[in-house]
Parts: sequence; structure tokens; C-alpha cells
Amino acid sequence: MDIVKFTKDNVFQRIKAWYIDEESVELSPEDIIRKDRLMHIWSLRINNKYSPAQAVKIVMRDHSVSQATAYRDYSLAMELFGSIDKINLAAERMVLVENYWNLYLMALKKGNEESARKALDSYTALFDFDHKESTVDPKKLEASVYKLNLPRGANNMLKAMFEGGVVDFNKIGAEDVSWKNVDENVEETEDDE
Repeated sequence: MDIVKFTKDNVFQRIKAWYIDEESVELSPEDIIRKDRLMHIWSLRINNKYSPAQAVKIVMRDHSVSQATAYRDYSLAMELFGSIDKINLAAERMVLVENYWNLYLMALKKGNEESARKALDSYTALFDFDHKESTVDPKKLEASVYKLNLPRGANNMLKAMFEGGVVDFNKIGAEDVSWKNVDENVEETEDDE
């Protein structure tokens, strides 16, 4: 995601702010028309399962806008509501997996072994069984070098301790601070402090 500096609120920012909190922004009539177009594009993609090109054509026809405006609105709708184009491949794969498995089971019930084998072959083609999930990444086994930067005071204290040979961390020159147990069930009053 890129960080963009806007000199003034644009239509997309106002519509997005309206969806976050309807009371925070008052949309103009033009903004409401644009918001409805964005929602229409989204519903065409989600509910009616139209492709992006089909959704753009329908928006051009229904809202009497140019093709460039329809494509701009399509990209804004995907940014506003979430792009389903990115997750489409995984979703389609899962639908195919389920359907091939159902075909396999139906063919097996009917005793049609050839159809069952074909459905099972199509089912297994959707997975990458050749790739072993337990493969070892050699880069993860390489030794790692970590460089720690201590504050100057702690670094000087440790250097002084190491000069003496054996280090006793119980005698590092730290001082104990006063403390008291706090029971979470008992509320403190101002008189106790």
C-alpha cells in the first residue's frame, strides 16, 4: 500500500469515511451517485458472479457513464470493499476440489469405476503432491549472527564485569526498588497512596 498525500479530500476518501462512520461526512448528491455505482459494481461481482468486463459493461449501460469512468469506478470499488480478483483463484480451486470429490463419490456409488478414476485424477491434479511439504530450507539451518546494541551504561558495566573473569550477575551493582504486592480484587483508595 502506497502512502499518498492529498491536499484535499477526494470523492473516494469521503465515501470511505462515510462507510467507516456515516455521521462523520456529509456526502454531496454527486458523491451519493458515485457511492451507489461502487456498490452496484461490487454487488455485480459478488452476488451475480459477473466478470470484471461484464460488470463494467453493465455499469456503463445502467448508469450512462463512459468506459473509462466505469473502469475507474471498478478499481475504486475493489479498493473500497476488497479485491475479490486476488482470492478468486483459491476460491475456484476449492469449488473444483469439492465438485470433483462429489463426482468421484457418485461414480463410486454407481459402480462406474472408470468415471470414478477420471474424477479422482482430476481431483488430484488440483494438488501439488510432488512437492513435499516437509522439505528443509537450507537457509534456515545456517548459523545466524545477531548484533545486539546495548545502552552505553550497560555495555560499560558488562565490559568491567568480563575483565574479572567469572561473571556473577547477582553482583552487578543494581539496586532494589521498593515495591508492594497488589491484589487485583481490592481497589486502592487515595488514602493508601
